[in-house]
Amino acid sequence: MLDPSGVRRTTRTRLEREDPTPVTSRNASPNASPASRRDRRALERAERTRIRGRARPTQRPAWRSPFALVSLGAVALAAVVIVALAAKPPDLEGDLLIPGTTYPADLVDGESLGRADAPVVIEIWGDFQCPVCGRLAKEQLPRLVADFVLDGRLRIVSRDIDILGLGAQNESEGAAVAARCAGAQGRYWQFHDLLFWNQGGENLGAFRSERLALMADRLGLDRAAWGACRADPAQAAAIRAETAAAAARGIASTPTLSINGQLSVGLPRDYDQLAAVIASIAAAGSGASSAP
Repeated sequence: MLDPSGVRRTTRTRLEREDPTPVTSRNASPNASPASRRDRRALERAERTRIRGRARPTQRPAWRSPFALVSLGAVALAAVVIVALAAKPPDLEGDLLIPGTTYPADLVDGESLGRADAPVVIEIWGDFQCPVCGRLAKEQLPRLVADFVLDGRLRIVSRDIDILGLGAQNESEGAAVAARCAGAQGRYWQFHDLLFWNQGGENLGAFRSERLALMADRLGLDRAAWGACRADPAQAAAIRAETAAAAARGIASTPTLSINGQLSVGLPRDYDQLAAVIASIAAAGSGASSAP
């Protein structure tokens, strides 16, 4: 077809409009080379369009890979095992740790330890389920006895209270009653140590009735007398009264120490510092000093 200027104009067919690939390229055999640079470029563009239009395979999220699923399963199983072990109460037989601290009978007076005229008196408010109280009993109490109680400079008074007990079977109160009843047979401090050396988490059964009875047997207590003492409501009432007295003094956490009347909350940061305070008060024969 000629346009008015006399130049032949090619009319594009419907097929050409729908397929932009040059006619030369469409009709050429697959192995034939394009006739011109323009045709080659058109083929390259068509090939790129074809490649981009291919459906790409969907990638599986990393968290759904077999390795990730196995790892997540292992972590979940480990968490279940840890929780189960933490919640399992200690066995009744064969698991009691026996502390080696000894207490001269002439220095023991119920829940007090040391000479009545000692120039320094430390009162310790503690809960037998309190782990920091356990550290105090295991790490510092034996040294205090050896360094200051035996030579008459220090008297220690244990104030057993209940701030961690829960439920009808209150293990904090039950342990405190059991220790007091051991004290009725002159064995309070030995029972005190057995409790702290054999903590097993709070309210998980470490101080359930059967295990307390096992401790009494290990100490050779008169079980009938000890059991009758535990059954006396007055013993639990005494623990509740001690707890109320502590609250009245503003004691809300354990351990709390009172050194000649001055309160110090928590575990002393350093035994040597505590020892220096005791030695200073004892040397001065005074009841006033700074708590550690």
